[in-house]
Amino acid sequence: MGAARDVETAVPGESVQSLRTENATLTRRVHQLSQEHRKLQERLEGARSNLRFVDTRIADLEARLLERDRP
Repeated sequence: MGAARDVETAVPGESVQSLRTENATLTRRVHQLSQEHRKLQERLEGARSNLRFVDTRIADLEARLLERDRP
């Protein structure tokens, strides 16, 4: 709060209130973006896991085909 008092002496009262409002809005937006980022990170990890599974499965099927086609 000391920083807010310092700003109040340098900036008129209405400007301080608008700065506080904007700060609160930005703080909420940062929180929202952090949550979205976390959800996207989780989805990305899930997609990577699925891709690893599919890659392993394809490699297994390719190996089976090669073994089957050998004389």
